[in-house]
Amino acid sequence: MKRRRFLKHLATTPLIVPQMSTVQGAGATQTAASPETANEKARAEAVPPWAGSRAEAWANASKAIILTDMSQCQPASALSRHMKKGHWKIIPYELKNGTRGKIIWASPDTGAPVIKLPLNVKGWHAIFVGVFCDDLPPSVAWLKLDGDAAPVPRSNSSRDYYCNVADVFFKVAELRTESLHIGQQSSGYTSGCGLAHVKLIPLSNDEVEAFRADQSDESHRKMAATNDGFGFFYSRRPTTVEELLSEVEIFRNTDYDTLLLHAIWGGDKVSYPSKYGTIPGLDLDDFAVAGHRYFTEAVRELARKSINPVKVLIDGAHDMGMKVHVGVRPAGWSYGEVLKEYWETPFYRQHVEWLCIDRDGAPTTRLSWAVPEVRKRLTDLLGEAVSFGADGAHVVFNRGYPIVLFEQPFVEMFQKQYGEDPRKLDEEVDPRIRKLWSDVVTTFMRELRGKLDQEQARRADGKRIELSAMVLGNHYDNYQYGVDVRRLVGEGLLDEIFIYPYDFGAKKGGYDPESFREVCKPKGVRFRPCGLWSESPTYPDLKDQIKQGLSFYEAGADGVCYFDASVGDIAQWSSVYSRFGHIDEMRAWLERTKPALEYSFFHLLGGQVRDGRFPPYWGG
Repeated sequence: MKRRRFLKHLATTPLIVPQMSTVQGAGATQTAASPETANEKARAEAVPPWAGSRAEAWANASKAIILTDMSQCQPASALSRHMKKGHWKIIPYELKNGTRGKIIWASPDTGAPVIKLPLNVKGWHAIFVGVFCDDLPPSVAWLKLDGDAAPVPRSNSSRDYYCNVADVFFKVAELRTESLHIGQQSSGYTSGCGLAHVKLIPLSNDEVEAFRADQSDESHRKMAATNDGFGFFYSRRPTTVEELLSEVEIFRNTDYDTLLLHAIWGGDKVSYPSKYGTIPGLDLDDFAVAGHRYFTEAVRELARKSINPVKVLIDGAHDMGMKVHVGVRPAGWSYGEVLKEYWETPFYRQHVEWLCIDRDGAPTTRLSWAVPEVRKRLTDLLGEAVSFGADGAHVVFNRGYPIVLFEQPFVEMFQKQYGEDPRKLDEEVDPRIRKLWSDVVTTFMRELRGKLDQEQARRADGKRIELSAMVLGNHYDNYQYGVDVRRLVGEGLLDEIFIYPYDFGAKKGGYDPESFREVCKPKGVRFRPCGLWSESPTYPDLKDQIKQGLSFYEAGADGVCYFDASVGDIAQWSSVYSRFGHIDEMRAWLERTKPALEYSFFHLLGGQVRDGRFPPYWGG
């Protein structure tokens, strides 16, 4: 549930018009959102129509061709007038203005096949779809055109109203009589899917020219995105190349230039047959949560098909001009009950003598980097993942600390160097403890750099394989765990730094981007803070995120990183999250109403009156 809603009192003027009609005023739907201020109008040109979510922003909105008869989808054998396993149900509807059409709808568990709607138009068009949300949200449609690499999601999860149609921006495309492919989320955590209309707005000549110029301007590509390497298996259970590519297809024609793919998503867990890592769950016949089973089933099937998901994602990102750093989350060796049996790998279970041990003797669930065998395990894994074609390796320090404490290997190192037992010293007072922790971390980074140099020599293409890290928001918090950012930059061990504020283990907390600029810029090291999150009660609202992101640019950051990037709210994705390299647009959004979808409502749906005094859901 989002923190705030801007569409609490929608007017009832519908958006949709009959099949294949060209209509005047097609974008005239009104909402209760505040009217644009004079200041907004003055800055409107800073936000082009493709950077928004409203059909009416396009010059030719009144000339839109709108398809409302979804029973024209093919093959007809996949459609039914009644609920039927493996089929899309056809539901007749009438909007409040008398416009009639037919919805296609698939229940979450029906497993309906992908169907195609012929568009029968040519030329440049802005494509919107009417995503139908019934009384049981959400509704998720996976959409692509002929020739697209993979489908992308468009959804309507509005819980503010019973039964509606959201007018959702899909994409801008130069059409050559393509068909629109429509699919549901039928594997993993399934979802219903409904579509009520497809709207095709022809672009003006000026819009075509501006859009093409915008797409060819790479100066805006300042953004990075993380992918945890696990969640999409957990939620979607992809088992084909196309289903995998959907995970990166969302970044096509956006401001993202870097994917941080956490291919080793916890300790030594991987999603592909590995010389060094482990696919979790292969030895289990019971799972604490369904998502863990979906992960294991998916990667087992991909392995059977000889599909390496990491390589697929690397190649897919390269296809759209992105570079990829494959990363490791070094602290994810275990988890709490009842998940730990799935989370822990044989390497971890067989080497509990290598655990990080706190000063009081309490064991943690981390394996210590003071142990050469642990470091080698991780460098071997990263070297293997990079060899699939990645542009660099990435260490996700924020997931997480500690990586070395007071375990016996470290105690012996300290005693050998200083002649004392570090467990009897105060780490807050004696600087030697953190200095030696820093030696351990720096040793790991040197070893990893050597592994990357070997791969670089093997490729012989003259390109440096980069090494990056994600760290907490200030130098103090990182150095508490031995990660000395100044030292790593000074030794040339980092090509880029990403900064994460929502932390596991920070003592001071907070962002200090200016200090990163002072350390990084003289050495030519890029730095990008994380400042974007799907809006929720946990994270700042959209305009606060925009303000923070702009402050990063002002502090000299090279861009902004979206942690666990997802489309989420499509209005906000189209307007802000996908275009945060367009700094002027972000400034303009601070003076505009928050991007939001347009909704329309029914008079009749499936023969029932939906807007009478006594709606059907009152009887539920």
